[in-house]
Amino acid sequence: MAGSAVAVVFLSAVALLCLYNHLHLSLSDPASVVPVPVPAAAVRSHRRAGGHRTNTTPSGSGNIVLRFGMSGQPLRVYSPAPTPTAGGGIPDIDTFRDKLDRLLPDWSRFDGELGPMHRYFGLDGPLDVRQRLAYLFVILDRSPRDGGVGVDELEAWLRRQAVARLDAVTRREMARHDRDRNGAVTLREFFADWSNMGHGKMARWMDKFASADRNGDGSLNAVEFNDFLHPEDTSQESVMLWLLKDKLSEMDHDGDGRINLEEFVAQSDLERAEAEEKFRELDADMDNYLTVEEARSVLQSLITGEFSYATSHAKFLMKADVNQDGKLSLEEMLDDYVSFYSTVYTDDHYSNEVDSDSHDEL
Repeated sequence: MAGSAVAVVFLSAVALLCLYNHLHLSLSDPASVVPVPVPAAAVRSHRRAGGHRTNTTPSGSGNIVLRFGMSGQPLRVYSPAPTPTAGGGIPDIDTFRDKLDRLLPDWSRFDGELGPMHRYFGLDGPLDVRQRLAYLFVILDRSPRDGGVGVDELEAWLRRQAVARLDAVTRREMARHDRDRNGAVTLREFFADWSNMGHGKMARWMDKFASADRNGDGSLNAVEFNDFLHPEDTSQESVMLWLLKDKLSEMDHDGDGRINLEEFVAQSDLERAEAEEKFRELDADMDNYLTVEEARSVLQSLITGEFSYATSHAKFLMKADVNQDGKLSLEEMLDDYVSFYSTVYTDDHYSNEVDSDSHDEL
């Protein structure tokens, strides 16, 4: 009887210990619950990173347990997962990499070969953030494919995502304003929802509309309408000039179309002496006023759009480069996966549905 009691106590202790370990792993490391697919080539590339040590330990289930340098947390990966049937979910990481190698740089065939991008990075996708990073790493490591991701490769991806968002907004707003469905938006169609607009604001929009109307036909096609909606990210000179004038008007308190010294100092982050020196440097004709052309460099520094954000965000993400070799290994990205959250969880801009009630861009 005493032996049975001891056995019961011992088994209970073992059960509690197992429960504790399960809960501890679940709370401390989300990846210990959801297996993370990691390409074999990427695993090998971890070992070249001088600032990190990666110890691989075979597990009884056929998985591999990686112990990463910074976090020290175990990360289980499948090697490899079975490829789903046609029309199914996400391919395993090796299949994904092999198909991608054959496709790129032709992104137009991506959906047909690998499925819609939102399966990998959309908000309702099946992958968690670390799994998404493993697939993203395969996409990013392209120029060159060397087992590391540089700032240029990061920026290229972020700019591509920006283009997709801008295009989605343009298509949505085109569908809302293009009343006759001829693929262009006229000034009359655009102002149909703006009957109570004041004269001053309407004049501003009319000037902006005219700057985007490249051929002067009184309507904006998809490309022109994209420039109109997103002037901060345009390469069209007439739209850029309109935007610069618009920024100058914010600084031009007396409304004379120029910036005097006091207006410049008031808007500058420099100390007064430095601001005065900068003003004299910009004032090419020395008339004590700055025109749009003279203040262009300053005005452009005040303009931020999706593309400028892509550049700055790519530089920010490089802080994960712990060993300072100028490249991000997958290990480094996974160790700082929270910083990459917005990079691998995209919004619904891949959806083909049109939100006709959205007016936020205008």
